[in-house]
Amino acid sequence: MEHTPAGKPNFDWVAPFYDFLAFLVFGHRLRRAQVVFLNQIPTNAHILIVGGGTGWLLQQVLIHCQPNQVVYLEASAQMLARASKRVINHNIAGSVVFRVGDEMSLKPEKSFDVIMTPFVLDLFTEQYLQSGLIPQLQKVLNPSGLWFVTDFVNPRIGWQKLLLWTMIRFFRLTAGIKTVELADWQKLLAESGLQRSKQKGQVSGMVSTEVWYL
Repeated sequence: MEHTPAGKPNFDWVAPFYDFLAFLVFGHRLRRAQVVFLNQIPTNAHILIVGGGTGWLLQQVLIHCQPNQVVYLEASAQMLARASKRVINHNIAGSVVFRVGDEMSLKPEKSFDVIMTPFVLDLFTEQYLQSGLIPQLQKVLNPSGLWFVTDFVNPRIGWQKLLLWTMIRFFRLTAGIKTVELADWQKLLAESGLQRSKQKGQVSGMVSTEVWYL
């Protein structure tokens, strides 16, 4: 198993109470946002889920999407363990490869029909998204593949700005994220040559669920 690279976010410490915190602040709205376009995933797809946390999205994919295989790539060993346990406890059938690591550990000869990044892009600086994460994931996305993004976007309402500011500071302290403000990941995806086919605002405009393609 790979280990989390030095300087990268690590959610091991918050893994035991991450789901509780998300529910406390947002209820079920973050979960609902992640499954808006699940019906767009083709049957028998090879799927890569990056940073799926404790595995709720993985559970929904296995139940509703009939994938050929899912590679579950998570930098936190504690999150990965919880995701694996969730699948076992719910007796969900499906071919899943659990891997501790990040996008830099992906081999370019391996490709996917679908990539999913649920609340991942908000963890990184604009510079790293542009030079690291986005191009690395593009390398393993099939030419006809789809990239499903669910993530926070810069809000316009005062209380939402305060909430986002608080969340970033909390995860800088607990998980070691480097960003100090939310990157414009939509602009960066477009600049990388990707095109957006679907988009739906969620959580009163704080979150956007989108499908992108090459």
